[in-house]
Amino acid sequence: MDPRHIQMLLASAGYYKGAIDGDLGPLSRAAALTIEAHAGVHRVAWPWPRRMIAAAQAVLDAQGHEPGLIDGFWGHNTQEALTSWLSVQAGTVATVVRRSVPDSAIVGPQREWPRQSEMVAVFGPAGGPRCTAGRVSLPIPFIIAWNRSETITRFSCHELVAEPLTAIYADAVRHYGRAQFEELDLHIWGGCFNHRKMRGGSALSTHAYGIAVDHDPENNQLRWGRDRARMAQPAYDAWWRIVEARGAVSLGRVANFDWMHLQFARP
Repeated sequence: MDPRHIQMLLASAGYYKGAIDGDLGPLSRAAALTIEAHAGVHRVAWPWPRRMIAAAQAVLDAQGHEPGLIDGFWGHNTQEALTSWLSVQAGTVATVVRRSVPDSAIVGPQREWPRQSEMVAVFGPAGGPRCTAGRVSLPIPFIIAWNRSETITRFSCHELVAEPLTAIYADAVRHYGRAQFEELDLHIWGGCFNHRKMRGGSALSTHAYGIAVDHDPENNQLRWGRDRARMAQPAYDAWWRIVEARGAVSLGRVANFDWMHLQFARP
């Protein structure tokens, strides 16, 4: 997180009039307080760095760039929202190149799940109650990618995918053993349900249906291909076989982008 980006966001909303110097001092804090007041919240229990990030997230959200929860943690969703915002400021677009996926790339159990164009018919409306009615129990604690001081032992998802997701994690920890599973950072959880659009697109994300999960986003960034993404390495082949055996699709494996991501829908 670059403090200058926070100042730029605060300035774009009209709340900050100082220099873009990276010093989140009195002027920047006053802008954050104004944003909190407008939102009707007072985050006095949070340290100032977290309050400043929350203020930046609020500006991104207000300007339509969907950072996710306004929680004061700078994770991959907030970073992607900033990428979108900066691209607009520069007069460019944050488009993500999405290649068509041949039917031959979709294997066995994956064919039992709908195409993305058919998701509403199977999963119901995005953001509906079914999208978070499922509960995934994890075999070991997972670390939250954007707040590594916290762990989870379960998370919510669409009710139809809770069983296969639970099985994926149990199978993977059984295969690798806990030590290697953690060495591969497969326990770095990047989130599941998030009612937002696809990054760099206009259609709703599979996350908006609670049927997608991200892992280790820092080392498997959205636009990275096989040449950079860690989860494209041979050590993860068994992980992806386990994922695919339970019907989920890796966008990395079939389209060579977003290697952090698995979903229960065919592209």
